[in-house]
Amino acid sequence: MDRQIVTFPVPQTGKISLVVAPRAVVGSLMSLLATLALRGQVLVVDGGNCFDGYALARTLRLHTHEVNAALKQVWLSRAFTCYQMVAMLAELPVDGTPVIVLDMLSTFLDENVSLSKRLRLLDSSLNLLRRISQGAPVAVWARTRTTTATAEDQQLLAPLLEVARDIWELQAPETPTHQLPLF
Repeated sequence: MDRQIVTFPVPQTGKISLVVAPRAVVGSLMSLLATLALRGQVLVVDGGNCFDGYALARTLRLHTHEVNAALKQVWLSRAFTCYQMVAMLAELPVDGTPVIVLDMLSTFLDENVSLSKRLRLLDSSLNLLRRISQGAPVAVWARTRTTTATAEDQQLLAPLLEVARDIWELQAPETPTHQLPLF
């Protein structure tokens, strides 16, 4: 499957940048991450286990021969639950280091935690991101789920849309509804 790379502007201090898109956008996010890593340290919190180190290394290789040095600028943490997401965001330093959160809402889809509790934890996470964004660039990716999207997904996305200042919404390419002929 051919994946097109979309170029996102570098997030700015003082606001939260949000990308709402399907999983195909991971390559573009790794390009954004490479741009930030070439400038200095970047903190990544991966909520959907989607960090692509190979794509990041390939992108860095296009811009520098010091790929290992640039990779060492990227500090990765993985959150597997909504509780871990809040804890990791609370531990991030507020020192001007850019933060990228990958597939943030994935951790809040846990059916074993009540929706009201997940919404409270999401609110705490967003407050932490607001605090961090006052001194550092913050970018968040919320993955859209076209086949299993529910009203609950929209309830979780709404607060994120409210706090974001820059929002990019990308759609998955449409697939033909009929079989194309081979010959």
